[in-house]
Formats: sequence, structure tokens, C-alpha cells
Amino acid sequence: MTDRLSLTNALADANIERQKAERIATEIFDAIHENVATKTDVYRLGTRIDQVETALEARISAVESALGDRIGAVASALGDRISAVASALGDRISAVEGRLRAEMREFELRLEARIDRTVIRLGSLIVVLAGVILAAIRYLPHA
Repeated sequence: MTDRLSLTNALADANIERQKAERIATEIFDAIHENVATKTDVYRLGTRIDQVETALEARISAVESALGDRIGAVASALGDRISAVASALGDRISAVEGRLRAEMREFELRLEARIDRTVIRLGSLIVVLAGVILAAIRYLPHA
């Protein structure tokens, strides 16, 4: 009420008739009455904002925690799967390596056998050729 009276007096001091000044002040206050926030409104709004902020922070923390747990679980599961795959690959590589070593040993044995046969054949050939040469020398006419 005091604000309305102050506005009326200000309008009356501006050379507006008192009755018209009161009417203008009343209209102004009625127009802004529903559209102006009071200190209580601002305080309530600030309190509500604080409550919403606190609730949002709590929910964000819960989501972060849940995501951290989920990421940890996924990382652990991936680590287990990677270990299993590495182990399986290691076993397969060892098996292939064993087969390759066996095949290489078998190849070496066959190669050694062939070398032995070739040496024997060459030795035999040398003996035969030596015999032929010696026989040829013996039976050649002497000049």
C-alpha cells in the first residue's frame, strides 16, 4: 500500500490530478502485481534451484558410479577373453611348432639317407672306374 501511495504522490507532484494519479497508480500496481517476483518468490526459487542442483548432482554421481562399474566389468571381461584367446593361440602355435619340428627332423633324416646313398653310389662308381682304368692300362699294348 505504501508503494502505491508513493507512486500516487509522485504522479500528483507531476501535476496530475490526485484522483487520476490514484487510478494510474492502482492500474500500474494491478498490472505488475502478478508479474513481479517478491523477495519470498526469489528466495523460494533459489531454494528450489539448490534442491534441483543437489538432486542432479546425486543422479550424476550415481550414473558415473554405475558407468564406472560397468566399464570395469567390461574391461575385466575383455581382459579374460583376451587371455583366453592368447592362451588358445599359444597352444595352437606350440602345436604347429611341434609339427614343423617333427617334419623338419623327418626331412633331415630323409636327406641324410639320400646323401648316404649318393656317396655310396659315387664311391662305387669311383671303384668301378678305377678298375676299368687299371684294366685298360694293363691290357693296353706297350709301345
